Amino acid sequence: MDDNGLTYFDETEPTREGIEGLERKIYELRNLLELGISLSSNLQFESLVESLLYSCIGQMFVEQVALLLQKDIDVNDFYLHMAKGYDNDFEENVILHETSPLVGFLENNPYPIEYETLMELPDLADDLQLIAFLNPYMVVPLKSKNSLMGVLLLGEKITGGGFSNLEKEFLHYVARFGAVAVENSRLYLMSTLDRMTRLYIHHYFEIRLIEEMKRSQRYNAPLSLLMCDIDHFKRFNDTYGHLQGDSVLKEVATIFLKDLRKIDIPCRYGGEEFAVILPQTRLDQAGIVAQRLRKIVEQHPFKGQDTALHVTISIGVAQYDPARDTSIQEFVARSDKALYKAKEMGRNKVALAK
Repeated sequence: MDDNGLTYFDETEPTREGIEGLERKIYELRNLLELGISLSSNLQFESLVESLLYSCIGQMFVEQVALLLQKDIDVNDFYLHMAKGYDNDFEENVILHETSPLVGFLENNPYPIEYETLMELPDLADDLQLIAFLNPYMVVPLKSKNSLMGVLLLGEKITGGGFSNLEKEFLHYVARFGAVAVENSRLYLMSTLDRMTRLYIHHYFEIRLIEEMKRSQRYNAPLSLLMCDIDHFKRFNDTYGHLQGDSVLKEVATIFLKDLRKIDIPCRYGGEEFAVILPQTRLDQAGIVAQRLRKIVEQHPFKGQDTALHVTISIGVAQYDPARDTSIQEFVARSDKALYKAKEMGRNKVALAK
């Protein structure tokens, strides 16, 4: 700017290095914007987390990446939720407690930092040993507002060497996008889950069943539905009390969650009745799934008394037929009719709808 207040542009020719640096920043910004849009538009929790991890692998050129998350909206300890690029399948165990020094440090310093740098802080040594099996090179906090939502761990770069300041800045913004997206997705997930059983609620069941019926018609893919009921549950409650009954509901739900596929949709239909949507599944295949669930529940020792308790379930199975099932109510009714047939057969049975 001269004495007259006029501004002149620098006419110096930009260097090749300067141009390449600017192009690199534009490229990173474009990727960051695309990632932010992708994360913010995805409310399916597992899909969101997987997208976040694969984005880090692709952008940072690392082979290994893991994410520690709070298991539930009211559980503040951090669990290993998902990991990519490892030979082992890790169990979902507590890694960091909410009161741990490392959690406190990352809450107050929400920026990407090297694992080795953290190791120089004596107070964090014990916590860092807990995550050492994940071979972290870079530790990236996911902080939303004033709360630490998760911790992203990146392994060494495939190309070797450390992370540049530009890459750390990129990771910082990825973490901010990721934290908000994880928080929104978790809140959405919590609104669709039954608090007691952790199965989907009835309203969500209806929405997803309509979606799967449309998808089945569009792609001519099989779709089956299980309607399940705990046998003599009222009598069980009257005998052992509602607290014991609630415990049984939770354990039956846990059995369903562990045994079913990721694409299956287990729901609490109401009371002691459950429904399971089985995409890409024929009637005979659904019958096999139902028999497996029935046997597992029958053999399962339910705790809470001096000796183990046992319950059984009855299951009705129907395959979606567009010619007959012109509405969700008709499809559910056919499966429900098969359920009552299973009960009439003596309970602890599986019946297939015609």
